[in-house]
Amino acid sequence: MITHDGKVYIIDGKRTIIYGGTLQFFRVPKRYWRDRLERMRDHGLNTVDTYVAWNWHEPEEGFFDFTGESVPERDLVGFLELAQDVGLNVIIRPGPYICGEWKNGGIPEWLINEHPEILAEGPNGPLPRDIYYPPITYLHPVYLKAVERWYEAVLPVIRDYLHTNGGPIISVSIDDEPSYWETIFQPFLTDYSEVITRPGGLWEEWLRENFSLEELSERYGTRIDDYSEVHAPTSENEPLPKILDWHHFKLWMTNEYVRFLYERMKKHIDVPISILDPYLLQLAWRHFYRYVREKNLDIHLWTEFWYSFYRSFDFKEDRLGHVYHKIGIYRFYQRRLGTPPLSIETQASLAHTIEPDEAELLYSLLPALGIHNVNYYLYAGGENPKGYESHNGVTWDVYSPIGVDGSERPHVEPIHWLGEFLGGNPGFVDSAVGFQVAFGAYEPYELVSLAGLKKGLTESINLNEYLYGERGLLTLLAMSNVPFDVLDLEEASVEELLRHEQLWVYSLDFMSREVQDKLVEFVSRGGNLVILPMLPYLDENLKPYSSLADFLGVEVEREPARDNPRLIQFTSVGSDGIDRMLVRNTVREVKGGESFVFHYGKPAGTIVRKGKGSAVILGFRLQYYTSYHDLHRKFVDKLLDMQGVERDFEVTDRDMIAIPRGNYLVLLNPRGHRVFGKVRYRGIEIPKLMEGIEMRKRGALFLPFGIKAGKVEVVYSTATLIGADSGILRFRNHLSGRSEVALKGVSEVRPINAEIIDESFESGVLTLVLEHEEEFEIAF
Repeated sequence: MITHDGKVYIIDGKRTIIYGGTLQFFRVPKRYWRDRLERMRDHGLNTVDTYVAWNWHEPEEGFFDFTGESVPERDLVGFLELAQDVGLNVIIRPGPYICGEWKNGGIPEWLINEHPEILAEGPNGPLPRDIYYPPITYLHPVYLKAVERWYEAVLPVIRDYLHTNGGPIISVSIDDEPSYWETIFQPFLTDYSEVITRPGGLWEEWLRENFSLEELSERYGTRIDDYSEVHAPTSENEPLPKILDWHHFKLWMTNEYVRFLYERMKKHIDVPISILDPYLLQLAWRHFYRYVREKNLDIHLWTEFWYSFYRSFDFKEDRLGHVYHKIGIYRFYQRRLGTPPLSIETQASLAHTIEPDEAELLYSLLPALGIHNVNYYLYAGGENPKGYESHNGVTWDVYSPIGVDGSERPHVEPIHWLGEFLGGNPGFVDSAVGFQVAFGAYEPYELVSLAGLKKGLTESINLNEYLYGERGLLTLLAMSNVPFDVLDLEEASVEELLRHEQLWVYSLDFMSREVQDKLVEFVSRGGNLVILPMLPYLDENLKPYSSLADFLGVEVEREPARDNPRLIQFTSVGSDGIDRMLVRNTVREVKGGESFVFHYGKPAGTIVRKGKGSAVILGFRLQYYTSYHDLHRKFVDKLLDMQGVERDFEVTDRDMIAIPRGNYLVLLNPRGHRVFGKVRYRGIEIPKLMEGIEMRKRGALFLPFGIKAGKVEVVYSTATLIGADSGILRFRNHLSGRSEVALKGVSEVRPINAEIIDESFESGVLTLVLEHEEEFEIAF
């Protein structure tokens, strides 16, 4: 039996952290399957994830091969039996669309050739056929009928190997990133197929279900007497609310498609059914969440993390803001769905090289911020069979942990030790992330930014740079040692907002009436708001509405931002204790409140104390610019102090980034240079005998505070506690050759692979300083 507790899966009554890797059996010669699976197990993985490619197993219409009769690598049954024999759980993804860098994403060529009408169309007709993932009109009845036949063939095979039937399969996934292959966030590329745009078609059906004619007339700024008059938008010249509606309609079509697949899968599958990123968007998850709740679909929402494609892997400190944000908004909806968080595609390949320290930084951040179930993609390299080549050519091994030739790459090391930590510290999963600060996200801004919908707006919509990017606000918060949660402003209640001591909001010209009013209530009831680089003055229909600005009594100059990168200005603002802080792009005058930021004598930032709360309004963008003076991070400190927010930890070296997790403190060195300092957490300043904690290079430490191991308590340690076994504590510190460990309940110990160079015994606590190898043990 497989259940879950919202954090991890429970398999036959045992809480199990999913720790896996993807092996696509159809790309690896069958004679190597056992070797690859056994090595994955030896690397600490307990799960193998694989696709089932429709066009591989049904190469001709009506001919199915799941046992390798035609080609050995079609032996799905043999692979499942082997995985179980090796001792690995299986997550299986039977499509129908699998992406997978595989020809047509698994859609059979014979189906497309016989029924080209299933292909999604652009506004001017069919798209090119030579693109590597031709997008499909998911709700086309011909396609749905073909999908139903595929499921009727493959799902009975999968059913026989479900865990509930004695097999290894613990979860079955629906499709893969059903996003019209990324055209979902290119609003005028697809899908204008006849079944959608014809009179009485799907677009008109959706409009009828969601809006009255009066509401449409108000939203689009023109009189509408019949739904057939509302043609699908094809350019930015259409009203922005209409373009957003067209985008939300495509999300609805995806949801309807997912429901079709789920209902047919449910007839055969009684283990958890899951899906990876239904739209390949972040903020749009709210539409999926609302739909599955309304339709009562028990689908587990999984996510993924990619930071480079076909170039060297790149995950350094300038990526922190993005990963904090993505995990945060994912966690927001995963908690609402109540299903365990899982990153099914954590990048372990698709890069020319992957440096183990950068991989460790990414891989450590996922559990540190609440995603404890991790699967690495693509774990074992392979080759594309003849006739199934895609954009990646023949060999499909772009620096996977296990290469196509069986060689192993260096980033196996952080994968292995992190798995040991998660397995050896079951209490870590239950420790809450300590968030005092939240970032409030507003979903309509996502498409506006991605699609470049600038018309009628004064503020720059390049949120990738100004918010999420390497110099973005969110990276500034992360590198300022402000672990932040993420809340959907449309979905979260005022009570949820008030659970955080400070709420940051990035505003464009418009924001819905509901959200503006919610922020008014938030401040009036005691919330602390930071909003920049303007205040909204329009509602969701782009009609005048400024309840937030009116409540605060603040006016922000409507100076247009600059969009041409070559002409964007660099200027500076000043505040008490913060002199000449660099600002890129327009600085707006802010009138009202108590001014505390100035731009050449003009007020550019103010604080307003209103009701029981306060609001800081900034007329400029805060971004991550590191320098010797480090003024931007000091300014974040100032804003925390002004609104009475105190971190629940302290570090003396601010490049040592901390994430509090109950009885653990995760320490990160994201910049790569040596950091050295002391830490205060849970009322303890550490280390006590050493001068400081050293992190010589990029990486992570998971420090224990008050962890019980039998009769002994680890009061603290400057090394990661990997686990404990009958009288032995296992530690790892690969960032320094010296660690300090404090133990209670024991007065004498024996180090292994380490030497005690200093010690003390006071108030029942034995404190040791050890010089050691990367991994060492303490026997007691």
